[in-house]
Amino acid sequence: MVQETEDVEPRDGSFEVSHEDGTVLFSKLSEGRMPRLEEVLQALEDKMKADGVNPFANPKGGELKTMITVARRRLGLALEPLSRAVLVGRNASTFVARSSAAVADSALLRRLAPGSSSYLRAGLVRSPRGFAASPASGQAAAEETHAFQAETRRLLDIVTNSLYTDKEVFVRELVSNASDALEKCRHDFMAKGEDPGELAVAIKVDSDKGTFVIEDNGLGMSKDDLASNLGTIARSGSKAFVDEIAGDAKDDKTAATSTAAANIIGKFGVGFYSAFMVSDKVDVYSCAGDGSAHRWSSAGDGSYTIAPCEVGDGDGQAPARGTRIVLHVKEQDKTLAAAEWAVESVLKKYSAFVGFPVTLNGKRTNSIDALWTKSAGEVSDEDAAAFYRFVGGAIDTPAFRLHFSADAPLTIRSLLFAPSDNPERGFAGRQLEGDQSGLSLYSRRVLIQQNARGLFPQFMRWVRGVVDCEDVPLNISRESLQDSDLIRRLGDIITKRMLKFLGERAKKEPEKYVKWYGKMGVFLKEGICGDQSYMYKDALTPLLRFETSSEAVKSEGDDKPRHAQISLDQYVERMPEGQKDIYYLVAPGGRKQAEISPYLEHLKRKGHEVLYLYAHVDEFVMQHIRSHNGKKLVSVEMAEFDEDSKDAKKDDDTTDDGESLGGEAMEKLCQWFAEEALPGRVTGVKASSRLVGSPALLTGHEPEAMRRYRMMLSMMSDDATAKKLDDLQMSAGLELNPKHAIVKGIQAALESGDEERKAVAKMVAEQVFDNARIAAG
Repeated sequence: MVQETEDVEPRDGSFEVSHEDGTVLFSKLSEGRMPRLEEVLQALEDKMKADGVNPFANPKGGELKTMITVARRRLGLALEPLSRAVLVGRNASTFVARSSAAVADSALLRRLAPGSSSYLRAGLVRSPRGFAASPASGQAAAEETHAFQAETRRLLDIVTNSLYTDKEVFVRELVSNASDALEKCRHDFMAKGEDPGELAVAIKVDSDKGTFVIEDNGLGMSKDDLASNLGTIARSGSKAFVDEIAGDAKDDKTAATSTAAANIIGKFGVGFYSAFMVSDKVDVYSCAGDGSAHRWSSAGDGSYTIAPCEVGDGDGQAPARGTRIVLHVKEQDKTLAAAEWAVESVLKKYSAFVGFPVTLNGKRTNSIDALWTKSAGEVSDEDAAAFYRFVGGAIDTPAFRLHFSADAPLTIRSLLFAPSDNPERGFAGRQLEGDQSGLSLYSRRVLIQQNARGLFPQFMRWVRGVVDCEDVPLNISRESLQDSDLIRRLGDIITKRMLKFLGERAKKEPEKYVKWYGKMGVFLKEGICGDQSYMYKDALTPLLRFETSSEAVKSEGDDKPRHAQISLDQYVERMPEGQKDIYYLVAPGGRKQAEISPYLEHLKRKGHEVLYLYAHVDEFVMQHIRSHNGKKLVSVEMAEFDEDSKDAKKDDDTTDDGESLGGEAMEKLCQWFAEEALPGRVTGVKASSRLVGSPALLTGHEPEAMRRYRMMLSMMSDDATAKKLDDLQMSAGLELNPKHAIVKGIQAALESGDEERKAVAKMVAEQVFDNARIAAG
């Protein structure tokens, strides 16, 4: 405030201006508040220009700008207002503004305005002739009102109204800031070899008063810290702290130095202002290490005040060490920000693993440790199971768990689980959506995405656990990710490591893995069929398990013999010399169907093992794999064999009479089948050299999987389209067993000349064909 006084004779070195000039100058600066440094400087330049003096060409004008720039940088004047001192020097070129905090740096003051430091110490304003500032007293003298810059006001409006999608994140931001303050405190005390005591975050909410109070016993902030950290949006004190100790961490490998930076959460310097989303007013009470306590207060309307306060536990007091933030919650947001149950829910969602105890109205909310930060040996099965149920929302016990850490190319700490039961079993076959997954993405123990999409490919949506990566590129609200290439790299790293881990478990715990595979193998098969880039095929293929045509074996502890499930690698190891391909048989009806298949007879006689595929999707899987370890995967239905009697084994289960139909008789029979018994239904009929116990089989027919796919399309199409689809099916050939009694009986009936026997022979031939079709699926 300015009042008229007696004329004061200007001291040597001062510049005398007229009453009118002083009025204009102060009216331009004041406007009901203390002016900012920038406004003082601008007014000075306007004055010099009005007097015909170019402040940038004038040596003293340039010197002024340089000195004020130095002062601002040196004393942290980014948003400091003109508070207690206005000095006027020769030619108005040394017009300087500085708060009373600048008195301590007398050397700088003497450079800026020689002989004027006494005015500052007295808290007076040396005004133009005829004017002086009245000394302030009491609370009015202690409280300072600061105005946000225009840019800062716009940023504050963006942070309050547009930056965050959910208001509840203000809890996460304030807890993160409190955690950073505690981490800085711990680092500071440990660097001095002192004990900081128990560090904690305490939150109190009162729905009746409409208040949300969060307090930490960290380092606290001084008056200058409050002005610079809270008075400037996007200035992160935590980031500055990390930058400060980064150099120390390279040389000092102690825990205090090497982990402090990693535990700091803050990065952008905007989180604090999220409090204004739910508050009419925010008061910050903080006590710095020197024992000085101050209150920072703002209604988010473009200005803030700073004033000294007392230390204590009462209202309007600062804690003995640390910071207390009081949010005066808006009426419409009391249910969210002042209700204990709502705040507790948000704390458990976002801040369950903050590195310090967090209490809400005296009750601890983060009782589960961040197990992914520990080594596997430090985590018990009981703790791991509890953690799995907490982060994954599961009710079962995990089958396997993977502790995975990496420092290059990305800094990753993760704890991943393979559930013991199919999580989609209760969804009637419906796939889990992204918001139903149990994988959470954290950064420095703070939740970024509860149901992280895009980290794992779709076929691994069953994975539960936590991935904590310090390198994840977040947007400023920490609610979404940026740099999709880096996210893909992160996802690729953890996906391949999880698949490798499953392979390790399959070798070390084969029985447990096979049991798990029985419920979860469908996801691995989905990955092979859906991986168009074949990125994960080589990692997924060894994880598949199949029963084979080998005999059942009774193992120790088994009540009865069991048919083992083996991998493709094991199949290749067991292949006899001379076998070139991996053979498989599609048998949706199970093992009994497979064992009576006519396509199996030749391979069993040769002593070749055959994989049994019981699931309809298995044939699609084989078609996508195509080959493994240099061996082609071949369906026995489509295979063509060259009879090799040298390694053929006599099968005891034959139904032939030991004699084959002669060449000419067999040729006539095949022609009769094709032209009279089955005209237009087969592409050709020939004698078979591979059949043992069956009279006939189809060859060159459509694979079972393709038939089912075509049938599905036909059912969903109109009649005309369905007919076209039916016409697309492959015509099959027929092979007859010349040693089988039924085949020889048909030939005998035809040669008898009895028309009745010929008619019966035709019906039998049709039945043989239908049976062959059934055997082919």
